[in-house]
Amino acid sequence: MTQQADKTSDSFGQYLQAIRTGKRISLETVSEETRIRLETLQQIEEEDHENLPDEVFVKGFLRAYANAIGADAEEVVRRYHRRLTVHRKIFQSEAALLRSAKRFWARLALSLGTLALLIGISILAISLVGEQPPPPPTPAAESRQIADEAPKVEAEPVETSQPETSVDKASPKQAPGKLLLRVNTIEETWLKIIIDDMVPMEYSLYPGDRVELEAESGYNLLIGNAGGVEITLNDKPVAVPGKSGEVVNLELP
Repeated sequence: MTQQADKTSDSFGQYLQAIRTGKRISLETVSEETRIRLETLQQIEEEDHENLPDEVFVKGFLRAYANAIGADAEEVVRRYHRRLTVHRKIFQSEAALLRSAKRFWARLALSLGTLALLIGISILAISLVGEQPPPPPTPAAESRQIADEAPKVEAEPVETSQPETSVDKASPKQAPGKLLLRVNTIEETWLKIIIDDMVPMEYSLYPGDRVELEAESGYNLLIGNAGGVEITLNDKPVAVPGKSGEVVNLELP
């Protein structure tokens, strides 16, 4: 990755790493000059927000790192602020999704328990009814039984021509198709998508970028700029609530 290519993204870690490697400066050299631990420098380049220290310390580290390799310190800090904001919003969204999932599984467990109880009661009632003795036969039933036991003479079959009949079998229902999502970017934004409750995917998008995805059941979208995207689901436009610059959450369909 070159320094010029890195300017197209908001990654502060890749920005510093591109300048450092372009000048052939080792991370150990930066650590010796800035007195910042090598592990912390690696966390900065990897943008490991979970293990980085508090924001006030990170900004000091970033300025020292940038000065050591001749990079723009204020540009690095600006990129760090933007990425940290996105990281916090994603963390809040994931926490909300986790709470929603816990409520869903609790309701599902209650419903399954109720269903199992009803099935057990039904089986017990059927078994009790089956154990009851049959009622004694009535005189009319006894006479019918005697008549049934008398020898019967089978009549020879008579061939008759009858029109053939045909029965139309109902065709099986067509399996539902996949859900095709298309996202066209008109303003710079970031996007987090969860497909069919699987692992989230994150995108940094710029005007002209396009994303196409397929799902079986649906999507959960966290959009960093409500006015920055145009969305269609199975070629049908999807209205994105909110204004330009607002963060919105959508569940489709």
